[in-house]
Amino acid sequence: MTDSITGIGTLERQVIEAALITTRPFSSSEERSKASSSLEQWTSSSGSPASSATPSDTSCWEAYVNIIRISFATSANNSFEDHAGSSITSPRLQQSSASETNIIERIAYLTSPSSNDTPLSANSEQQIQREANGAKLLLLTLFCSKVRREYIRLLREHVHLARCVFEELITALLSFGNNGINQLNDDMTALMRACCTAVAAVAVRSSSPQCLNEGVMKIILNCKTSLALSLGMNNVIINHVDNNAIRPLSPTVALTLLEDLPGEAQSRNDLPNADTEALLQMPFDASNVSAVDAILDTLHLCLGGFINGGDEMQDALLCLTLKVLHKWAEICKSITISRLMVESSNNGNSFLSLLVALLSSQSEKRQWSTARHAKDAIIQSANVLTACIEDTGLSTWHQGYHESIQRKSAISSLLSSINAPVEFLVAPLRNSEMQGWEDATVALSNFASTLAREEMEEIATCKLEGSFDLIQMLLELQAHPVHNVALPVLEVWLVLQDIPTSDRHPSLAAPLYMQLVEVMLNRIAYPPTFISWEEELEIESSDFDEMRRMSADVLIGAYYLLRSSYLETLANVVMSTSSNDWEIIESALFCLCAASREACARVKSVANAVSSGRDSPVSSDGNATALGLTQLVGSICSSPSSGRHQLVLSGTCTFLGCYSTVWAASCPPQSMLEILAYLASAMPSPAATEAAGKAIRLVLISAAPKLAKAAASPGADPSSYNFISAALTQSMEAALSTGNANVMANVAEGCARVCVQLKDSSQTKTILTSVAMPSLHRCRSSLDAISVAASSVKNSGQAASEVEAATQTLISCLGVLKQLIRFCDSSIGETHVLMDVLSAAWPILKDVSTSSNCHHNEDVLSRVFDVHSQLLNAVPTLIGPHFKDVTSFVVQAYEETFCSSALDYVSAAVESFDSEQIIVAAGLDEQGKIMLFTQLLSHIYQRTFAYVTQTKGPSDCPQVIKALFELSQRYLLFCPGALCQCPELPPLFSLGAACITECKGEIDSTRSALIFLTQFIGWKSIHLPEAKARVLQSFSSTIDNLLVQHGEKIIKSCIGGLSGSAPQILWPSLSECLFSIMLHVISGSPSGEPNAVLQSWLRSAMTDNSLLTNSQNITSEIGASMIEILCDLAKQGLKSKPKAKMALMDFGKVLNGETAPEALLAYSIA
Repeated sequence: MTDSITGIGTLERQVIEAALITTRPFSSSEERSKASSSLEQWTSSSGSPASSATPSDTSCWEAYVNIIRISFATSANNSFEDHAGSSITSPRLQQSSASETNIIERIAYLTSPSSNDTPLSANSEQQIQREANGAKLLLLTLFCSKVRREYIRLLREHVHLARCVFEELITALLSFGNNGINQLNDDMTALMRACCTAVAAVAVRSSSPQCLNEGVMKIILNCKTSLALSLGMNNVIINHVDNNAIRPLSPTVALTLLEDLPGEAQSRNDLPNADTEALLQMPFDASNVSAVDAILDTLHLCLGGFINGGDEMQDALLCLTLKVLHKWAEICKSITISRLMVESSNNGNSFLSLLVALLSSQSEKRQWSTARHAKDAIIQSANVLTACIEDTGLSTWHQGYHESIQRKSAISSLLSSINAPVEFLVAPLRNSEMQGWEDATVALSNFASTLAREEMEEIATCKLEGSFDLIQMLLELQAHPVHNVALPVLEVWLVLQDIPTSDRHPSLAAPLYMQLVEVMLNRIAYPPTFISWEEELEIESSDFDEMRRMSADVLIGAYYLLRSSYLETLANVVMSTSSNDWEIIESALFCLCAASREACARVKSVANAVSSGRDSPVSSDGNATALGLTQLVGSICSSPSSGRHQLVLSGTCTFLGCYSTVWAASCPPQSMLEILAYLASAMPSPAATEAAGKAIRLVLISAAPKLAKAAASPGADPSSYNFISAALTQSMEAALSTGNANVMANVAEGCARVCVQLKDSSQTKTILTSVAMPSLHRCRSSLDAISVAASSVKNSGQAASEVEAATQTLISCLGVLKQLIRFCDSSIGETHVLMDVLSAAWPILKDVSTSSNCHHNEDVLSRVFDVHSQLLNAVPTLIGPHFKDVTSFVVQAYEETFCSSALDYVSAAVESFDSEQIIVAAGLDEQGKIMLFTQLLSHIYQRTFAYVTQTKGPSDCPQVIKALFELSQRYLLFCPGALCQCPELPPLFSLGAACITECKGEIDSTRSALIFLTQFIGWKSIHLPEAKARVLQSFSSTIDNLLVQHGEKIIKSCIGGLSGSAPQILWPSLSECLFSIMLHVISGSPSGEPNAVLQSWLRSAMTDNSLLTNSQNITSEIGASMIEILCDLAKQGLKSKPKAKMALMDFGKVLNGETAPEALLAYSIA
């Protein structure tokens, strides 16, 4: 389109057209992406670091000034000549000063398909206006980002242009006239807000030698005068401001602008938070009026003028005034509740009295134009008070004392206003509930909770009128069904529990907490109609879980105060509540579980006191606790589990597990077996399966000593062992029937722990075998099913499904075997308790190893390898003779699948063969062991190297890389001779060096490689047995040669990782690896100084831009300084390693631009 438009330059038109393409809905994605990218690049093209010596280019700024001028061209532009024109000398600005109106709209028309319509339809005209507004909004947003980045530099280098930017933006605001926010359409409202944000961004960065916050004060005083004039308060005179410089803004614009100021001040990256506060409190001139003083005076003027209402505009401005006050109170900590107490000279009322009026019955009597404004006034008033209550603003002792007195007065005033007739908080809460204003209720709850938390020491005494009323209000809010209303109240009770009961009013001790328990019991209960979270409409599962999680500490606090009364109350609820009210029973069980650890500790302390012959009130409470709980468990176990709601059943199982130590201390063995039977009967219920499995484990662990002692005691019933065996077998079979691997593992662990406690070895083996046999039978059945289904040629889909089901069963049952072996690592006499189990399991393990179907399933292999690893640890003498056969199976499986768990098994074997016992059992001597493991490592490495270079790269098989270097580390620690004699050691070391970068930041594999390299290079710093240290010493020349070949590459990779190519979680490992190289080199230097080779490696790493992700952040000075720091630390030896790691971590932050280079000075000074 070549149509000429006067009043605009070519660059400005190109920018506007790009903005139109970016925002138009019918632009193609390619067009939009290209236009957007060019706009962003052009906007930041003149941007460079503030410390740069290169002068900034002003063409972008000048173009934006022209675009803003033509975007908001009105009669207000005539005033621009008076304020800025005389100081502007730029040809570009002079060239475009004679702006025309609606230029962007004309460009939008000329570049739109609608330009072919003659005449232009009303819809087309509206569409063009929307497109133009969208472009204006985008350009304003981009310009605001530019201001935040570069305006301070512009002000320093081109002060006249910077002031032109400021004046032109304020002139743009004048184009919105006196329209209120409700009278502007959505597009114009968005433009007005964006323009206000841009003005605020400039204002907080505008300064002069005379006043560092000149821009902020200029805006505030201009807005104050504008607002006073709109309210007809011509008596408000600002003596130190030239009236000719005042640019009257509409009330809506003025307040929106004031709202943006604190946030923009906080966004200044060049100022820390403390300096942001100082900027807003800095005196403007000799009158000592600060920005905060001026804003409070301005907002008090508005609040007093708008509070009585009259029309919708007045109500909207009142809410906007409150919103502005909230923004300032959030950021300026000096705006405190005591400061709101100060009465204004304008109307004699204080801020606090006006806010109380808005949150009292008086507000209900006010005639609001709309319900929306009434609700918003409540929300914003509550938010203001919340922010001011949380701030202290104390400085000197005198000011602090004065502040404290005023704060107490303010709090006293607020609390006393709760009662009638004022009904502070009470009236707006009532009104919000009636109207269904959830957001308002949330805001009021936040304020009430904050007030109670911040002033709890005073409120807890109930000496201030209204204190007890506030607590009762909080109890009602705690019971509120809306999550965000009830949640903030929880912290109030935690703060209260920190106040000693001797410092509280008696009613805020046990009586209050008994009420609170009842409230919490009902508040955290499921909805009565609950079926599942998929069908639940009343509450979100995340809210429900959060409320229960957060309420746990409150319930624990209640238990500490109420002790046995807490448990008794909840136990009565469980026993006496009708099963129809299942949600209350389940909630009571949850409350009991919340305090289980503390209650169990009380019962345990009683047992200790009894054994030592002491008695005390604590003992009495503990006895009452144990008695109440045993009565409850007796009631539970006496009724069938089948009649309970599934969630109640789940809660019951959790309860039985949580209090397992109480049952072990207070219940007879028969009761323990009854508890186990109850849990086993609950396991088929899907909702209770996991809970029942965990509970059985806990009960068995706690009960094991008692059951063993009772069975072995003189005169014990000979059938006691039969009862124990039956209970354990029943539990195991119930777990197996669920098909849940976690449940099976939990129950297996519990059964094993009971078995190893039994004193009779024959009974131990018999019971352990009876527990293991159901899972072994299922393993055999699964293998048969896999074999039959895999050979089936018919119904292939059904066969595949049968194979999958049988495979999962096999994996779970092998997991049971693993747990039984893991927790039965004890021998009785010359035989091991696992002898019979192993005899039954070994044929199954052999059949799995020969099954072609199992060979190709990594999950099955992983579980089989886990079992073999546990056998190595538990029964090395029994496994030793079979070790070579098992190893052959493991290696074959690894060659076929490259399953990382095969390498984990070899790692376990290397560690196990550090024992002389298993070496002898395997028919080897020390030399034979080294030869065997050398060949094993060599073969594994050859296969792995081929795999990661020909089939998959290191980043595509992180588990294999991780397992390989963990295996290598085990070799280093337990069999260094085999590692150092391995022919593949050089390529293994080379692979480790490569994996630092080739794993592409994958955490586990990269860390594994780094740890191996660090320990291998720095083997002298590892605490090894003398014999192993001698082996490594004999191969020290080999290690040195490897380091000479790869040291530079490793150091470069470490520095590159610190510069951003590796995630920050790997920085400690990278730092330790780099420093271990330095320590090794320096320790081998005759002079104990860094040699030329090491210096060369470090300099090369600091200057290789191909490896440095953020090379622009590392200058030659920074690199040289870091090398000097590291060398100085390395000369101090191993003791300096922690400090070196810290230095390298800070160096990484410097490289990534997260901290300034000055952070390294502390290390060079030290």
